[in-house]
Amino acid sequence: MNCWKMPYGCYIRPLPSIFWVGLISCFVLSSYATDRWEPNKTHVIIVGVCNWEADLTRYSTRRRKDKELYELLIKRGTPTRNITMLLDSDATLSNIRKTIDDTLRRTSEESTLIVYFAGHGWKAGNDFHFANYDARLGARNAETVWSMNALASAVTEGFNGHKAIFLADCCYSGGMQVIVEKLAANNVASFSLTSAAMDNTSTGNWTFTQIILDSLAGSPIVDTNKDGSITLSELRAEIKNAMTHLEGQSSGFFSNGIDDSFVVAETSGVTPQVPKSRFPIGSYVRVNGRYGRVVGVRGDNPRPYSVQFYNYNKKVVKKYLESDLAVSMRKPPRRVARIKPDCKVKWEGQWYDAKVLRAEKDRWLIHYIGDDESWDEWVGRERIRFN
Repeated sequence: MNCWKMPYGCYIRPLPSIFWVGLISCFVLSSYATDRWEPNKTHVIIVGVCNWEADLTRYSTRRRKDKELYELLIKRGTPTRNITMLLDSDATLSNIRKTIDDTLRRTSEESTLIVYFAGHGWKAGNDFHFANYDARLGARNAETVWSMNALASAVTEGFNGHKAIFLADCCYSGGMQVIVEKLAANNVASFSLTSAAMDNTSTGNWTFTQIILDSLAGSPIVDTNKDGSITLSELRAEIKNAMTHLEGQSSGFFSNGIDDSFVVAETSGVTPQVPKSRFPIGSYVRVNGRYGRVVGVRGDNPRPYSVQFYNYNKKVVKKYLESDLAVSMRKPPRRVARIKPDCKVKWEGQWYDAKVLRAEKDRWLIHYIGDDESWDEWVGRERIRFN
């Protein structure tokens, strides 16, 4: 008889082999039971605003990516009845609130919720505001804009599901973190992934949303470990790198209860690699003063590289020789911190705290408090008022 010796001279009879077979089987099965996004159990709210009643910068509606997101979600298997899309004049505050209430009411224990926004956003004290179509600007009109604190309360109280995802392509979109933090208290797993962090602006390009589209569609270039799946870890790394190198800004990510191994898509192929290539496919490069990404390499010598650029709403690919390229060393602009405002400056119809950096006759170089240096500008007397 085979026995295992235990401490103090005790002996036990080994467990039957069937026990170990079952235990090993359970371990193997659990290792494959990776948490995955289930489109067929997902409810989606898409809010995209490119023009407003208020005096806010407008964007072209050609090839808008919020519509493409709607189409891709359906292609991935999300039922059409589970998706509500509010664009431009349909995206009034009352419509948004009604859509939120109706969507949350239809969720069940197995539901995943996705909320997406594209447009303008700003920080407002301890809150973050996203600009609905009928938003009114100014501190006295806070009740006319879409509040992220209000969204956090609505989702916390009304969501019946187990997982939520928040995406936003706008300035200060990292403010969606407040929703994740509030859901954590209710043991609802969620994450926010955004074009900007909580304290910085975002460019007017569709770069962030395009990366979301590419990732959910299974673009092989996002699958950095080449295992055939795109995980949350790879998705957020893709967003961070793209926003850093292509847009020169910080992105936002905050998660509670959703592991980095969460699978969002299966890849649609494999990214080819060229041995001894100085700039592998996926590399970010600088060429002729622009920043792009290597998406193709030929094995010839000198090697022609295909470099992809994002031009607001479309991808443009151009070919360059290896000698034309340099590794991108781009980083988000250094922030000017701990500065007390000494004036307010009018921008797009709203007044913002600012600091005068230099003064000349009838004009002032100012820095917006909370923004990076790229927003510093000269303003005239009609746009500045001193504290």
